[in-house]
Amino acid sequence: MHEEDKAEIQRILDLLRMLIRISGLPNREVERRLKLSPSYLSRLFGGYLEVKLEHVLGISRALGLKPAEFFAFAYPEGPLDPSEAYQRIRNVLQTLQPTRPEPPPKTEPAITAEEVERRIQDALRQVFRDLQRSA
Repeated sequence: MHEEDKAEIQRILDLLRMLIRISGLPNREVERRLKLSPSYLSRLFGGYLEVKLEHVLGISRALGLKPAEFFAFAYPEGPLDPSEAYQRIRNVLQTLQPTRPEPPPKTEPAITAEEVERRIQDALRQVFRDLQRSA
């Protein structure tokens, strides 16, 4: 395994550990939710177990995070220096994806005739008050 990969795996493990602490869930509860052995997280964070993607995703879900949310925490900046392969694949994917239609413009909900009448009356009252003050 490349040293870069080892460092990246350790970074992911550190993030998982931090997210578990922030969540306030004890390791035992996370393990129970995942139906894993009671010492799984200790062994994982201690470097005694190989990291499995299914467990990274499972731990994220046990904390209430969607996989995309976990990876947004892991890589908030996206690729800083995208590789040629990334750019090529990204370009291909963009050409394959249908463009999303623009959402219709937001419109104000229709108001009732009574509301129109009330607004006109309020405006007229204000005009009369202003006239009385200036007289």
